[in-house]
Amino acid sequence: MQKQIDKKSRYPHLLIRSKNELAKHISDAKFSKNDALDLINRVLKDYDHYWRESSESEPEKGKYVRDAKGTPLGLLLNKIDKKVLARHDSSLPNFIFGGLRGLNHIKAGKHLLGGRRKRVLLAMDIHRFFEHISAQRVNDLFRYKCGCSEEGAKLLTRLCCVPAGPKGSKSSDMILSRGFATSPRLAVWCNLDTFIKLDYAVKKKFKDHDPRLAIYVDDIGITASRVTKEDMYKFADQVEEILNADSNQPLPVNTTKTKVMSHEEGLVHLGLRLFRNKLSIDGKSLAKRNRLREKIREKMPKEQKKSLRKIYRSLTAYKQRVENVK
Repeated sequence: MQKQIDKKSRYPHLLIRSKNELAKHISDAKFSKNDALDLINRVLKDYDHYWRESSESEPEKGKYVRDAKGTPLGLLLNKIDKKVLARHDSSLPNFIFGGLRGLNHIKAGKHLLGGRRKRVLLAMDIHRFFEHISAQRVNDLFRYKCGCSEEGAKLLTRLCCVPAGPKGSKSSDMILSRGFATSPRLAVWCNLDTFIKLDYAVKKKFKDHDPRLAIYVDDIGITASRVTKEDMYKFADQVEEILNADSNQPLPVNTTKTKVMSHEEGLVHLGLRLFRNKLSIDGKSLAKRNRLREKIREKMPKEQKKSLRKIYRSLTAYKQRVENVK
């Protein structure tokens, strides 16, 4: 018997019970329900043929990026992401940024600025975030928190998860696929309870210091005003405890990337510099832009100069987006 979900639940009510119902969700005036059902059946029949290992994979770090772009699977995942998952973005807490419509790392940085001076930043990184999200966790999310039937949950899980390790490894461990269109949102939903507990702890610890939490995919940023670096380092231990408290799915921290920065030193997070009330690109990006500007002044083939100018214009446009974010 299917568990009833609380109507006031923080999770989206997907209520998908079958292939036919999923087909109905992803169909529209230009893509009929029959076309959608045909696409689902085609993908299920030849699933493994429709995704490949991406060149962005980092085997030495145990990170394998899957690529389904340009395939029936890629098309299906995009439709599920846009028509089933994305419509629930507005129900998520305001400290979640990664993978959501209209929210990005720039907005996350802006959120961390807060409204008071003399901020201190704690930056942390979840180690192999997607690889720690099991297919069972994804299935339980759909089944018990999003109100899908057993058949619907199994179908969605099968579409969004792959074996751990490199393709062809025959691993029996199924995990949320790093690189699929659906993965960023599902990664958030699968860990939402943990993230909400973390937000509560941040607000409780720094309640009189304008605390801010920003979670962007696997990057966690926490800021507060007029606190000591020692306080932040101590709180980092509490953050680790919260992230690992769920024995069914601990989220280990990459401690080599844990940093605490004061306003005197300068705050850098997500490739951004955080000032009193504005953002800027970090020193590496700024230096790259300046080097390109100098390089363009040198004599070189026309096509090479054209290529460098294109990169320079792209960096300049990015700098402007960062500095003018609302």
